[in-house]
Amino acid sequence: MHLSNQQLNLFKTFGFLKIPSLFLDNIQHITDEFELIWGAENHDHKTRSILVPFIERSKYLTELLDDPRIEETVGSILGNDFNYTVSDGNLYSGHTTWHSDGFGRHPGYTSIKIALYLDIVTATTGCLRVI
Repeated sequence: MHLSNQQLNLFKTFGFLKIPSLFLDNIQHITDEFELIWGAENHDHKTRSILVPFIERSKYLTELLDDPRIEETVGSILGNDFNYTVSDGNLYSGHTTWHSDGFGRHPGYTSIKIALYLDIVTATTGCLRVI
């Protein structure tokens, strides 16, 4: 999905972009793959857990990297010669402390994170808060 000028300006101004339902037609398959990967792990369902790398554990999820909705969206922001670096999968239990996702910043390089939220959320239970 090529981003509009309005979306690009919003991203440049605020540093994030929310695109609801972008993978709505694939969400069940994505969720099934997520659950399959986590089903092979020992998770206590009491604490937050993270797996790195994550999507590389699933052929289907890895193939999403070539999906035009990913390639064109990322390409709109970073240019078509961007590089993929790493994925992570998170399983949350309870509340999560405030944190930023700005790890590994290098001068001269722009990086972005794409997150797919698989749980149903509302304005009060949602996973994204911006200060």
